[in-house]
Amino acid sequence: MEEGLKQEVGTTGLRFWRWWLVLGLLMVLIVVYLSLANVRLPQVPSSAGDKFNHLIAYGVLAGWFGQLFTARKRILLLAFLVLLGILLEVLQGMTPYRYFDWFDAVANTLGVLTAMLALHFGADKILLWFESRYLKAS
Repeated sequence: MEEGLKQEVGTTGLRFWRWWLVLGLLMVLIVVYLSLANVRLPQVPSSAGDKFNHLIAYGVLAGWFGQLFTARKRILLLAFLVLLGILLEVLQGMTPYRYFDWFDAVANTLGVLTAMLALHFGADKILLWFESRYLKAS
């Protein structure tokens, strides 16, 4: 059954694929919560304001999930994360304490695209390297 699931979703040979997936989903939940909750987060000092935070958050998400799926599945991942970033901006605009900002959506998209480019040039092996280096089978 587990092998069938791995074949179905197109994994990349990670032994702890399900654990990496769960951690990634937790990261998505954190991003959703922080995007919609009435909290103030520390900002990276920058003239671009919080745009750098958006770029980093969505870049990390795309980079993380991009390692869990084959290159063919990454297009769906890219579309999902870009749509998530836009949807969260729209939902923020519906709250009394946040506002819609197209530039945030653009920063989210740039984070996804940057991560996808990094994955294409070899960053897709980071979790494999981590598993082989630190999670060796006994």
